[in-house]
Amino acid sequence: MPLTPAALTRATVGRPRFLRLAAALVLGLMPVGSASAQTAAPAAPVPALPQDPCAQGRDLYRAGKLREARTALLACLEQGGERVDVLLPLTVMAVRENRPEEAADFGARAVTLAPDDPETRYWYGRALLRSDRVDAARAQWEAGLQLTFDHVGILEGLARLALQEGQTAKAYNLLTQLQRQGVDEAWIHGLLAEIAANKGLWDQALVHLESAMSREVAGPEQLISASELSILAGRHEQAVAYCRRAVAIEPGGRTYGALGEAFFAGQEMDSALVWLRRAVDEPTAPPRARFNLANALEVAGLSEEAGGQFRAFLAIRPDDAVGHFNYGIHLEHAGRPEEALRAIDRAIALDAAMLNAYVVKAQILENLGRWDAALAVVHVLQGRDPGASRELATWEQRLRDQRDGAELSVAAGKVHLLHMVLGAPEVLAQVRQELANGTDFADLAVRFSQGPAAAKGGDIGWIDPTQMAEPMRAAVTVLGIDEISPPVEAGGLHHLFKRIR
Repeated sequence: MPLTPAALTRATVGRPRFLRLAAALVLGLMPVGSASAQTAAPAAPVPALPQDPCAQGRDLYRAGKLREARTALLACLEQGGERVDVLLPLTVMAVRENRPEEAADFGARAVTLAPDDPETRYWYGRALLRSDRVDAARAQWEAGLQLTFDHVGILEGLARLALQEGQTAKAYNLLTQLQRQGVDEAWIHGLLAEIAANKGLWDQALVHLESAMSREVAGPEQLISASELSILAGRHEQAVAYCRRAVAIEPGGRTYGALGEAFFAGQEMDSALVWLRRAVDEPTAPPRARFNLANALEVAGLSEEAGGQFRAFLAIRPDDAVGHFNYGIHLEHAGRPEEALRAIDRAIALDAAMLNAYVVKAQILENLGRWDAALAVVHVLQGRDPGASRELATWEQRLRDQRDGAELSVAAGKVHLLHMVLGAPEVLAQVRQELANGTDFADLAVRFSQGPAAAKGGDIGWIDPTQMAEPMRAAVTVLGIDEISPPVEAGGLHHLFKRIR
């Protein structure tokens, strides 16, 4: 009796339910003589009856003995010629055992014999997909869809392809067709969650994912995905709860990192640092955990440790554009603008579409007084982000005004200064030590200066040294660009100056 399409298992529906066949023993009884007879002669073996390899192959296939089934079915093809009920199980087995070329060959031959069988087209499509022949697989499934609208495997396969290619509307329609037929399984809701997430509909995606998890036992991956969607939807407590469940199921670097990220998103820095530090100590921690730890440390003001974690992350992921971008921001905050520019340039080289990187680069150049270089970056932004043309035009004019004003100031003999006013000698000693260690002057001015410009990093703008009182005039007049003056005592206070232009 030939196999029917219903007898073949679809991978998307579930594992096959194989029939177990009982083995039959054939016993031969030899006649014996009278009580006085000689010892009976040895029993002659009963010759085995020849078995049909086609029937044998089908039985073995149903029993899940795939290796033996393949041998028997190949023998069936040699003896009896092409048969779809033989070619189709051979296709299925080759797909499952990852022999894509063999699967495609058997599938093509099966479709030639049964072009109107959607099950045959489905498995041929699966074989083609294993061989990375996506267009050919899609063509087989679309042909199968013309034959029937209720083949679960075809509908799912086309939905997944549509989703991978960004055709979310098509994928949604195919999945809805499955639901109309009464198929309400976890994987459908999982795909619907993916569609909603691709559209940025975080709340809707979370609803679908929760529906998927209610239909099967949720594992760590699903719980972490639910946490990520909760973060994007602004539900930070819910994100933490999902990750706590994931940690309970599978404690380790992956789940610790996810829990730390959930705390970080909710701005619970102490808890975030605890779990992220714990995560990176585990060999199973993904690089993302170290990246999140670096960012959490930066937010917490632990700049030196943050820098080390950023460098460790980039050693693992040297081509991560966002990693270089965030490291550049860290370097700029640490008062190392030249290194920051190199990091930002690396980010742009890796991802030329990262508009934020251009913005930060232009800002750093503006802060350094490199007006023309900053203007060049703003011009790039104007070409890449037409929607921000008004804001960029205002920025461009500001840069031109600053450049022209600086040129006039330089022509008039003025210098651009940062100024720090310090009281107690021990404070002066601490500041000088930190300056020697490379701490940024402006950062120290915000922390320690008693002057009116402290909140601006000590920036007192363009000053004509000839208008300054001695001994400040003498200290400032000899400064080169980026040089810091020795302490100048006046009025019981200690003054430090840094010339930036």
